[in-house]
Amino acid sequence: MKYAEGYIGSYTLGAKGRGIYRFKLDLINGTLRDLALSAETDNPSYLAVSSSKKYLYAVNETSEYQGRASGSVSSFRIDPDTGALTQISRKISGGKHPCQAVLSPEDKYLVAANYTSGTISLFPLEAGGGLGEAVQIIQFSGQGPHPERQEGPHAHSFMFDLEGKYGFACDLGTDRLMIYAYNPKASLPLTPADLPICYFKPGAGPRQGIMHPAGDSGYFLNELDSTVDVLRYDRRGGFEKIQSLRTLPQGLEIPNTGAALKISPEGQFLYASNRGHDSIAIFAGQPDRTLEWVGAVPSGGKTPRDFGLDPTGAFLLVCHQDSDNLTVFRRNPKTGLLKQIQEYPLPGGVCLLFL
Repeated sequence: MKYAEGYIGSYTLGAKGRGIYRFKLDLINGTLRDLALSAETDNPSYLAVSSSKKYLYAVNETSEYQGRASGSVSSFRIDPDTGALTQISRKISGGKHPCQAVLSPEDKYLVAANYTSGTISLFPLEAGGGLGEAVQIIQFSGQGPHPERQEGPHAHSFMFDLEGKYGFACDLGTDRLMIYAYNPKASLPLTPADLPICYFKPGAGPRQGIMHPAGDSGYFLNELDSTVDVLRYDRRGGFEKIQSLRTLPQGLEIPNTGAALKISPEGQFLYASNRGHDSIAIFAGQPDRTLEWVGAVPSGGKTPRDFGLDPTGAFLLVCHQDSDNLTVFRRNPKTGLLKQIQEYPLPGGVCLLFL
């Protein structure tokens, strides 16, 4: 593989972005080529791709669409030769400000998390890549101790376990991980699982999770208190917290929020972005799935909302929401350390996806 291809979503309302951009990354020297606008659409703040690589999906993070108090979700066809995007469909998301979306393991449903409304919505994927109307909308309830950010439920992300039997939703507003059994043949594919709800530290604000490639543990980034929680996972017993670490250097106390969490392809290193400290925190995985702090490197811009590792794990790309630039880091596969090697202008970039 000489190049890795991907897409970047940007904020367009009140920001400089224009939609979804595409790019190619040279896997030898880490340079970008063909960085260009591929589709104009409102606030595409999170992206997902079908397993066939034929279709791209985006949340449109707005509070209103077609006169409804809701954001929307869109689907696009990917041109196999040029990578250009053609919109296929756009649907009401079932809540305000959708901020994340994921495809079910068999590519039957798109699951979207609507932040402001605190809902999770399921959309069937149609032949040809289009989205049907939502078949299930799950409303969360409750609140947390943070007076401004936890006045109500705030669904921030969803993911499936590696076997595709269960789904997990992070509710930033109530410090809970909601667990659902998943049955793609049922009329309501998600039902509350017979497993205990996982509670995070009050005021932590769970934002995003990722499973270890072995499937026996999960890592969760807490936005409000800038921590990563390590949870051991057993689908017969659920999650058990075994460790919590800060994403900031020891003793540093500054305004900061966690943003994105990624794991290296082999599962050896975990990375988290800090908004405020404007850095990428690095953790080394241990045999028992706990983490060890390695360090934090400047991200090369302001407000690193998202970043991505290329499929080989050789490079890490960071898009910055408030400095309109993208930085490229070369990654040492043995130590996990990062070295910035490139920088490119990128208006309003907030999410990055490799195909």
